[in-house]
Amino acid sequence: MLKVHFTEADLAKVTIAEDADPMWELLMSSYRIRRPEGEPLFGRWRRGSRSAVPESGRLLMSAVPPYGYCPDFLTPAGARTIGEGVSAVLETPSPTLAADIAELTAQGTRVQPWLRRLADGEPRELRRLGTALHDYYRQCVAPDWAAVRNAVARDRRRLRTNLDRGGPQLLLSTLHPDITWTPPVLRVRFPIEQELHLNGRGLRLIPAFFAHGMPTTYKDPGLPPALVYSISHARFDRDAEPGPSLAALLGHTRARVLMTTAITRCNTTELAELTGISPATASQHASVLRASGLITSARSGKSQIHEITPLGLAIIRAS
Repeated sequence: MLKVHFTEADLAKVTIAEDADPMWELLMSSYRIRRPEGEPLFGRWRRGSRSAVPESGRLLMSAVPPYGYCPDFLTPAGARTIGEGVSAVLETPSPTLAADIAELTAQGTRVQPWLRRLADGEPRELRRLGTALHDYYRQCVAPDWAAVRNAVARDRRRLRTNLDRGGPQLLLSTLHPDITWTPPVLRVRFPIEQELHLNGRGLRLIPAFFAHGMPTTYKDPGLPPALVYSISHARFDRDAEPGPSLAALLGHTRARVLMTTAITRCNTTELAELTGISPATASQHASVLRASGLITSARSGKSQIHEITPLGLAIIRAS
């Protein structure tokens, strides 16, 4: 679990990213290419992007393990364009590069020779990394950037509405299914135990299109505090439509409900919104799927959070 500790001053300084963050989207998309999660939503994009990754982009992949720690310097704060983001990476001080790459080693990652040279301050390797970032973004992220921005904008409107209606308390209470607000601590489902004390710096919320599963943040507590989380995708791509065999097995609506839980952990209300059915109908379908062992449901406050099981994923893949 990640515990984010707020003061009264921090509550007044909660901010929402003004747009989709190109560096975080680049990083998260590199995970989507290599991880199996979210197949109904990202499957078509993943298959197309795997073949589109340029040779220089493979250099980038060697700096970003598919799971676990990613060097903080690859996602500089506040970049509005890919150009600004890459420039910020290229301006990373040598001690920071060395510290982040040392952290990779400490986490058990096999560090490639070029990264060791980068940690030693070789300018050529930093330029190669900049080229890799630009090339990967151009081939794998830029073609869908308009759709990414639009989807993130929808979630930003949701955040602003809740902030206007109930201030930061309501905003933090309705942020994400994996996040629980118990003042003065924001508790986040997280792969490790980590504490983040804001100490009056506030918190920047970054909704991310290519994020999936648990939210994330920087490892270094000295960086500007940020919390990156997955948005609820309001529409499916064509791969998210149940195939005829799955629809025949479960019924079209129940199959859509199952596929939605494969895309994101969500409560019953969100499940209804994502599938275009009523909350009562969503609850009924979730009950049947849970009784069949295809999803699990866990209580979080007043909500039930639904998540697909390995059996549910296996049925989707087989169908």
